[in-house]
Amino acid sequence: MTGNRRKLPGADGRPLKGYAPLAALAVVFVLVIALLPSSAPAGVADGDAVEVAAGQTATGWGETVTACPDRQLQVEGDGYSPPCFEFSGDNGGATTRGVTADEITVSFRVIEEPNLISVFASSAGLDYDESNEDLARTVEGLVDYFNDRYQMYGRRLTFERIAGTGSLVSEVYGAGQAEANSDAIAAATEVEAFADVSALSQPYADALARQHVMNFGAPFLSREWFVERRPYSWSLFTDCTVIGETGTEYALNRLLGRPAEWAGGDLQGQDRRVALIAPDNPEYQQCVAASEEVIREGGEELDLVLDYNLNIANLAPQASTLLARLRDADITTVSCTCDPLMVLYLTQEAESQGYQPEWQVLGTGFTDLDLVGQAYAQGLSGDQWSRAFGLSYFAEQQPFRESAGYRAYSEVRDDQPSQLVDILYYQLQALVIGIQMAGPNLTPETFETGMFAYPGGAGSAGTWDFFPEHYSPQVDAREVWFDTEGESGFNGEPGTYASNGTRYRQGEWPEGEPEVFP
Repeated sequence: MTGNRRKLPGADGRPLKGYAPLAALAVVFVLVIALLPSSAPAGVADGDAVEVAAGQTATGWGETVTACPDRQLQVEGDGYSPPCFEFSGDNGGATTRGVTADEITVSFRVIEEPNLISVFASSAGLDYDESNEDLARTVEGLVDYFNDRYQMYGRRLTFERIAGTGSLVSEVYGAGQAEANSDAIAAATEVEAFADVSALSQPYADALARQHVMNFGAPFLSREWFVERRPYSWSLFTDCTVIGETGTEYALNRLLGRPAEWAGGDLQGQDRRVALIAPDNPEYQQCVAASEEVIREGGEELDLVLDYNLNIANLAPQASTLLARLRDADITTVSCTCDPLMVLYLTQEAESQGYQPEWQVLGTGFTDLDLVGQAYAQGLSGDQWSRAFGLSYFAEQQPFRESAGYRAYSEVRDDQPSQLVDILYYQLQALVIGIQMAGPNLTPETFETGMFAYPGGAGSAGTWDFFPEHYSPQVDAREVWFDTEGESGFNGEPGTYASNGTRYRQGEWPEGEPEVFP
């Protein structure tokens, strides 16, 4: 794909405001998972998705499904809403496992262990006290919201909890596949789920795909990983192939061949020498390869490419070793597609050694969110993050109570949702978009076809579109820098990712100096 890249569709570059707090960090570490090598699940779709016109359902169009005569969007005022459809007639009854004439079963795995945010929070001095039950309760409320507003052709989502035997901690660091398999079998055979919206680790997402359960949440995995598991695996989070290709396009057009203006000390003003750091698992290395291909096509080479092992016990020692390599190579600009703890350790190590490089933000592991940036900008990291700039696939953060997920939950429940409400909201929205676009004959295959016919949208989580080989929604990004003195819209604390609001799709980044730190 890198040699002949398709220009991603979606809305034209435009200012976008109001990205709700995906910054709730309970899944930060889940989103940067250590991946286990695996083959494609048996029974994954072999052929191309059936093509239908954009804006039409995959099944029933012109027979039982027609466009609404009174409005264009299913949910007016929602930038991600699919087109509005009217339905009459027979929905086909039980079309696939988890789908009856009346219900679509959606599962959510609840694990009896502390939220993984505690790892990052304890290291960064942050407080977090939400339980996994808080997440499940929030999903349950959001299911009610979408049932009342989306066209599901006579059916409603039913929410089922799974008492998980797996451990996200184990799964994040490359183990726990057997337990993940057991939980996925429970989703498929005991709950008989059509879809699961808690697939926030590679082992669990992979196990669900093997059981032919639609799954949502696989974190920042490669394009190849999603294609091998089609039509079952989808995610809210940008695939790392897009991140790698876009990040290197940005480097070619905005960074390389120019002085390191925002580095400090002896590095300031030197010709940029860029290092790329990524975890050593196969999926992330596929994305590193995509990045290097884009750089070579542009007639350049990265100055240094490093990897590390996603082992929580060894992150700090590895950070020390990585910093030594960066200093020995006189790297001016560090481009780290890393988990948030590794970035924390790297910046702390750099500060202790008086090393002052630029830090290129790439939008991985939620490192482009205000709350995470604030953690880097305080304490042992000194002023390292005052030199951070690059890309974010999300938009400017807004106060928590003004977010799309919070507003939706508040329409159906009187209690307070999880801080993760927006992650859960957008995860469910992707599911119900596919259900509505599939039409009455809902199967995994018609779901995929419907998603590819979704005309896209723009709103508080960036510009969305789905199409072949693109199983995560974001198709554009904004240029950002971390303003250590600016006030965050999310929590009112000092430190926020600022930008001029303009967004660019892959293949459209202009050449010229970065428009950062005005």
